[in-house]
Amino acid sequence: MSTLITGAGLIGCQTAALLVGRGERVVLLDREPCLEYIASVVEPEHVTVVTADIRDRDALIESMKQHRVTRVLHTAAALSMSIRREPTLASDVNLLGTVNVLEAGRLLGLQRVVCASSTTVYYPIFHRPHAQPISEDFSFHSVSERPGSLYAASKLAGEFFAQHYAQTFGLSIAVLRYSAVLGLWAGPNHSVPGRLMAELLGQGAGDGPVHISDPLLMWSGGEDFIDAREVARANVAALDAPVLPSCVYTIASGHMARFADFVDAARQLQPGRAISHTNLPATGFAGFAHPRDLPFNVSRAKLELGFEARHDLIESLRVAQRWVKA
Repeated sequence: MSTLITGAGLIGCQTAALLVGRGERVVLLDREPCLEYIASVVEPEHVTVVTADIRDRDALIESMKQHRVTRVLHTAAALSMSIRREPTLASDVNLLGTVNVLEAGRLLGLQRVVCASSTTVYYPIFHRPHAQPISEDFSFHSVSERPGSLYAASKLAGEFFAQHYAQTFGLSIAVLRYSAVLGLWAGPNHSVPGRLMAELLGQGAGDGPVHISDPLLMWSGGEDFIDAREVARANVAALDAPVLPSCVYTIASGHMARFADFVDAARQLQPGRAISHTNLPATGFAGFAHPRDLPFNVSRAKLELGFEARHDLIESLRVAQRWVKA
């Protein structure tokens, strides 16, 4: 019996390392797996690496049968930057890939399916004032507050499919909405938080000064971040939970961080480096239109999954330092 993880990226490999560490069999499935990248997080001889495309349902099911898979963590996805270049990836990879995983779970009677989603589904509602942290069952206007990107739209659509597969077919499913993930590794990291961490820590600057000018890497208001290692812990908690009453869970720290907090943390870690930036844009994190001032409500994950983040911004940056190329 084994657990299949789709997507051999940072989060998939971090989760594999936790499962391997407690003696479980893990299969990593990726369209273009890189053993060098995988080995930077988990020893490749302790995992089975399969080359397959999440868009190929038959290959996915055959891999599950061959390796006697009983649980799946589905992290494989096309990110926003890739979707901007090739819009159909949102439907072909993110939505169809999720449906393929759900259908494989139904056909093979898997014990548990955990699907990675994103807190970007919340972003269009940030223009409205909120009296308390934002919960999973948020209200929105389906037209004027529709998802703000094709990436977010594909994630929300995947959530709806997952909930219906749970309700209609009795599949045991957890949908985890990751907030902005902090982490670097040997492999590619095109996320906005990853790019910000790398620049603040001197990527390409040697011992010289750092100046942040990209408006996507700065924001007004706050944002709720989560360390990639914490995301891996949440994934394992969702795979292990006896029951999943709510199905959808926000995986975040429950605390707000401002751009100035990142700059301060980077300066503490690099006391001899000059760090500056241009004026902050009026927009929220990653160029989203609306700044925010309240974190997410993370009580469901704590109550039902037994997960609570031990988020520390300075520690996240400290761990990331080893992967920064001067």
